Amino acid sequence: MSRRFLLATALIAGICMIAGLLVLDIPIVRLIQASSIGNAPLFEHGLDALDALFGIHVSFWLTASVMILGGAILLALARNRIRLRKLALALLGAGLVQAASIGLMMLGKTAFGRVRPMAWLESGEMFPLWFVGGGSFPSGHGAFYFGLFLPLAAAAPRAWQRTVLLAPPLFVIAARIDMGKHFLSDVAASALIAACMALLVSAALRHWQANEHDSEAIRASRC
Repeated sequence: MSRRFLLATALIAGICMIAGLLVLDIPIVRLIQASSIGNAPLFEHGLDALDALFGIHVSFWLTASVMILGGAILLALARNRIRLRKLALALLGAGLVQAASIGLMMLGKTAFGRVRPMAWLESGEMFPLWFVGGGSFPSGHGAFYFGLFLPLAAAAPRAWQRTVLLAPPLFVIAARIDMGKHFLSDVAASALIAACMALLVSAALRHWQANEHDSEAIRASRC
């Protein structure tokens, strides 16, 4: 995974999260409410299709489990095949990042209890409430899709491949904001979590590969 790409993503996500919390969250929600763009069919139907494709309705953990298992199997079969090994590590890394992102997201929802935009609008409160048992911060969909696609994008060698791989999570977070399910800071926080988890998993996999290479070198020298 590209460390520079992940650091840049973490920086952008962090800036968006802070900007949302301090300035943009409420104006964006009010703008969508006052316009005709809220609950756009494109977002609703597109999100439903993606959720069905990636098994969210079955389990938030399904895709991560499949990626980790598939990556581990391919890694065992790869041996000295470099391309297959790279694919295996990309799948394994994506599964681990997604699982970690989902886990932290769930802890965050429990800890912060932020009310969702639509519930806040209906309540008539001046500002969105925190620590009231809500489930807005951070975004579950954001953690799921950024956790899956961000590490794959970081492992991709070409800019156009990264653009294609980032399209699904960007569409998803736009849909969740448009549907009144999340504030900007909610989805940005999930992207930040995924970027940080990808940096940690990438470092761990590099360390494991270095140790494995050293072990192979030692075994070769003894033969």
